[in-house]
Amino acid sequence: MMSGGGDSTGRRILIINGNPARQRSSFSSALAQAYHDGAIEAGHMVHTVRLADLAFDPILHEGYQGNQPAEPDIAAVQAQITWAQHVVFIYPMWQFGIPALVKGFCERTFTPGFAYDVKAKNPMQAALLRGRSARLIQTMGMPQAFYEIIFRAHGGKAFRSLLSFCGFNPVRATYLGMVEQGQATRERHLARVRDLGGKVL
Repeated sequence: MMSGGGDSTGRRILIINGNPARQRSSFSSALAQAYHDGAIEAGHMVHTVRLADLAFDPILHEGYQGNQPAEPDIAAVQAQITWAQHVVFIYPMWQFGIPALVKGFCERTFTPGFAYDVKAKNPMQAALLRGRSARLIQTMGMPQAFYEIIFRAHGGKAFRSLLSFCGFNPVRATYLGMVEQGQATRERHLARVRDLGGKVL
C-alpha cells in the first residue's frame, strides 16, 4: 500500500510490519497505521508492507554458499527498500528478540550483492544501502526501562547492528513497554508513534 503525494521536502518512507499475525487487528498494525498517518499529514510518501502477507521461504537453506533466488515478493521489497529513504520496522519482541518471520525476512532480503559487498577490501566500506535511515519500533510486555537497563536492549542492538552494517544511518530504536496493560497505555504509544511519523524519526 502506497500513500501520499509528497512534495519537494517530503521523504520516501517504507513501513515494514513484522508481526506474523495474519489478522489486521494486531497492535503492530495499529502502530503502522499511526506512523503512516503522521507521515502522510507531514507531506511524506509512504509504502507499507505486511510480512504476514508475503510468500517466501524464510529459511536460508544453504547459508550464503548456496544459490537461493529471491521470490517475487522478496525482490519486490528489495525494490521498495531501494526506493525508500527511511525504513521503519514494527514488530513485537518475542523471546527477547525479533520474531522468526522478521529474522527470516532479513536473511532473505539483506543479502550479499544487495545489502553489502562481500568482495569489498575494507569491511567498513561493504555497505550498499547507504543514504537511508531506519527506525525500529519494538513492543513488549515488560517495562521499557527494565528491557534497556537490565537486559541492555540486546535484541534491539543486534537488529540495529545488522542495519548499520548494510549502510542505514542513523538507526534509531523505540521500545514500547507494558503494551498489555490496557488501552490507555496503547493510546499513549500510538500518539508517540504518530508523532515519530510526522517528524520521520
